[in-house]
Order: sequence, then C-alpha cells, then structure tokens
Amino acid sequence: MKNHNKIFISIALLFAAFFYCTAFADSTTTMSARTKTFTVSKGGNLEVAVSGGDISINTWDKNEVSVRVEGIDDDDLEDLEISQSDNTVRVDFRPHWGFSGDARFDIRMPQEFDADVHTSGGNIDIRGVVKGRVKGVTSGGDVSTGDVEGMVTLRTSGGDVQVGAVSGETEVSTSGGNIRVKKVGKSFKASTAGGDIELGDVGGDATVSTAGGDITVGKVSGNATLRTAGGNIELQSASGTVSAKTSGGDLKLHNVTGSVEGKTSGGNVTAELTPSGKGHSELSSSGGDISLYIDENAHATIEATIRLRGSSWWHSDEKYDIHSDFKAAEYHKDKDDGDIYGKYILNGGGENITLKTSAGNIEIRKLTK
Repeated sequence: MKNHNKIFISIALLFAAFFYCTAFADSTTTMSARTKTFTVSKGGNLEVAVSGGDISINTWDKNEVSVRVEGIDDDDLEDLEISQSDNTVRVDFRPHWGFSGDARFDIRMPQEFDADVHTSGGNIDIRGVVKGRVKGVTSGGDVSTGDVEGMVTLRTSGGDVQVGAVSGETEVSTSGGNIRVKKVGKSFKASTAGGDIELGDVGGDATVSTAGGDITVGKVSGNATLRTAGGNIELQSASGTVSAKTSGGDLKLHNVTGSVEGKTSGGNVTAELTPSGKGHSELSSSGGDISLYIDENAHATIEATIRLRGSSWWHSDEKYDIHSDFKAAEYHKDKDDGDIYGKYILNGGGENITLKTSAGNIEIRKLTK
C-alpha cells in the first residue's frame, strides 16, 4: 500500500506541475511583447494615438523607428495598428470595448523626427535630443521631454510637466501639477490649475499663470505676464513690459528695463527698474511694504501713497512712512484723509511711476548695478 500511495502522490504532483506550466504559458503568451521596426529617413513623423498606457520615446542615431508594445491582451491585438506610410510611422490603439490593461509603448526614433503623441490615460516620456516638433497630450499622466530643437506643445489634465531646453516656441499646460522648463529660445506660454511654475530664460515673450502656486522665472527677452492666485512671483530679468499679479504672496521683480505693473493683495513688492520712458509703471499692495530700486539717471516722476484709513491712523503715521534716497518735491501726512503722500521728480521728470500700499512702508532707493 505504501508503494501505491507513493505512486498516487507522484502522479498528482505531475498533474499539478503540468497545469501550472500550462497556465503560466498561457499568461505569458497573452501579455507577450510585440515589436516592429521600420526603415525611415531624417525629417519624418511619428504619430501615436492610444486609448491608454504609458508612452516612452528615445532618440537614437539609426534611420529606423522601432516600436515595442507590452501589456495588451490577445483579444485587443486586432485593435492595435503599427504601420508606415512614406516617411511617417503610426501607432494606433483604440479598443472597441474599452481598455483597462497596463499597456506600455516603447519607441525609438531618429533625432531628426517630429513626434505627435496622444494617450487617454498614461505618462509621456521623451528622452534624448529631438531635432523637430514635439506635441504631447495625455488626459491623465505626467509629461516630460529632454532638449528639443523645435517647437513644443504639451498638455495634460492631471500631472506634472517637465521640459529641457527648447529652441522654438513653447506652450505647456496642466490641470493639476507643477511645470518646470529649463530654457526657451522663443515665446513661452504656461498654465496650471494647481502647482508651481519654474522657468529658466526665455528668448521672447512669457505668459505664465497658476491658480495655486509660486512662479519663478529667469531672464525674459520680451514682455512678461505673470499671474498666480495664491503664491509668490520672482522674476530675474526682463527687457519689456512686465505685469505681475498675485492674490496672496510677495513679488520680487529684478532688473526690469521697461515698465512694470506689480500688484499683490497680501504681500510685499520689490522691484528694480530702469524706465524706458515708453510706459507707466505701478506697484501696489493691499497689506505690505513696497520697495522700488530705480536708476538714479532715469527721467521719472514718482508718486507714492500710503493709505492709513481704517488702520488706526492716529498712531499709524508714526509706524509707516515713505523713505527715499531722492529729495521729495512734495510730502505730507493728511490725517483727515488718512494718507501719507510723497512726490519725487528725478532728472526733470519723465515716466510716471505710482506706488500704493495700505498699512505698509514705501522705500525708494537708488539702484546699484
């Protein structure tokens, strides 16, 4: 009987091993990778449109486009199309019955290629140098690229955006994440509904907005429009018209050559200004200090007002004041109106500069370079 039991146990183990191996083989076959490679020439196009999954693109020196797809069930393979038409390679995956798998698209393409990439629910990651136009859109993931020698357009409904140095015009947006861009050679536009924006130098105009974060920008060789509903704004340099507004933070605007509009509802304002003589400048705060550093050789007329009404003005006139390196043409404290007012005419007057704050100090200093 003992021998019979040993035989029975051995047979049972063999059957169990057989069924385990069969199940494993079926699962690996179902989710196995598919790879296609196409011969192309420089200056072509890569077009990717998928209903879900992460997309990873790397550039290489070969005149080939290689597409490797993983994580798609055999039942959905009939909806996967990888094809070439002339010098364009297309990857299309839109299952008729929807898609809930874990697809991944790994693609290699030449550097001298345009990329137009769309996914309804995944990350987009483009690595290496791209010498062409890049467009990336996802409804739910992060988007990142390396350096791009061309135009860039990136959009996500729920993730971060990170971009290297771009030589052309750039536009990026996200409905809920941070934006970080190393450098842009031409004009730049960026918006996020809930994150910080960090930007290096911009070779043209910069238009930047966030509904809830800080904005940090390098040198802008054009006009700068900066908006945040709840954070700080810092600009390193600009040579045009600067408009910076925040509902709840500080403004630091350095080395502005031109005109500036800086407004905050609850913070301090600091600006370094060399007026161009072509526009009006205004710095204002509803509850903070204002510091203006201005070129002493500038032709400008500065009017500074501290409003004290509603802030215990009978002793606030001792707490707040206007401090200036320049002699005042007019200066008075009006307890009836609750204001402290000063007027300063630099080098015979010129561009009008208005400084306004409530319950804060105003400083007007010589700009040292």
